[in-house]
Amino acid sequence: MFEADRSSALRLRDSEGRVYLDAVAGIGCAVLGHGHRRWVDAISTQLSKLASASNTFTTGPQQRLAAALAERFPVDDCRSFFANTGTEATEAGLKLALRATGRDVVVTCERAFHGRTIGSIALTANPKYREPYVRCMGEDASGRFATMNVVRVAFGDLAALEGVFAELGPRIAAFFVEPIQGEGGVWPASKAYLVGARELCDRHGALLGVDEIQCGFGRTGDWSAWETIVGRDGPRPDILWLAKAMGGGFPIGACLTRAELAEHMGPGTHGTTFGGNPAACAAALATIEVIETEGLLGSARAQLPTLQRLAEAEPCAEVTDVRGLGAMIGVQLGELDAGRAAAITPALAAAGLLATTPGGHTVRLLLPYVAGEAELLEAWRAIATACAQTPR
Repeated sequence: MFEADRSSALRLRDSEGRVYLDAVAGIGCAVLGHGHRRWVDAISTQLSKLASASNTFTTGPQQRLAAALAERFPVDDCRSFFANTGTEATEAGLKLALRATGRDVVVTCERAFHGRTIGSIALTANPKYREPYVRCMGEDASGRFATMNVVRVAFGDLAALEGVFAELGPRIAAFFVEPIQGEGGVWPASKAYLVGARELCDRHGALLGVDEIQCGFGRTGDWSAWETIVGRDGPRPDILWLAKAMGGGFPIGACLTRAELAEHMGPGTHGTTFGGNPAACAAALATIEVIETEGLLGSARAQLPTLQRLAEAEPCAEVTDVRGLGAMIGVQLGELDAGRAAAITPALAAAGLLATTPGGHTVRLLLPYVAGEAELLEAWRAIATACAQTPR
């Protein structure tokens, strides 16, 4: 592991002076590139005026950000709860679903990742993250309820989801789903699956919660990944939560819901000291402004088709799939259980590319939205070089 030292635009430099194309970008946070001048100026200006007020008071940046989210995200009569991180936004969504319905079961998906706090880990599928803590979470020895009355179903399998609702419908508070599973290996859901999930929740009186921590805030070429897949005129979720890209690299998250549901979260039901602080809200507002004024939704939308075209022009024999949506791309190497992508990670860095390998089988590219064809070609050639230089 090297020591990150400096960054600029699409590049990150380590403490020894080596420079890399940064396709990690803070795990999808630095969507404007590193150190965008307007973003830095907005944060600096706000810090000089008011850095923190706690959530005892409202502030101008907080109110402006709530209005901006309501205009851009598919939640009717939208209300926002601001947090510091994605996992805190997940916790807010979980508490809201349980309080609003009075029910005790939450359904999530296999391969899902929803965060690392205790409630979020209960929703997360990967046992590596969950098992160290099950002793204090009441893990069911039968395996029927994984933790805290959480039931998992295969991602994308509507029949399996229907089966769970048929069995447990009156107990199900919510179905939580990522429109694109990021940590699971960059797997987009289909429109039919998401629309079917909405219909099931409606039929059984459950809420639909959409986790857009990694895939939202412009990553797919629309503000909401839900809208990219389902369409702007399609059905809408009850709860939607965000983080990562939202602050452009500054810590902030949000849980959005309808006003009638938000009423279930009165004073004392949930809270945060630093969530929605003026500097974080200023960062998010600046991120929105830059994305819109510089046309970065279109730039993000173009990344996957551009990389697919480049991959077709310069094939790499080890690559079995190039998938995703917009600027959320997974390059799969070999079979899903082969672990080949994880094996080439050191060679990727040696070739000048920083990327993560969720599941061990997929190289995930979360480049800033400003990245274009030149950077995508650079990333593709680095993957091909790393494959060639790493023995199988």
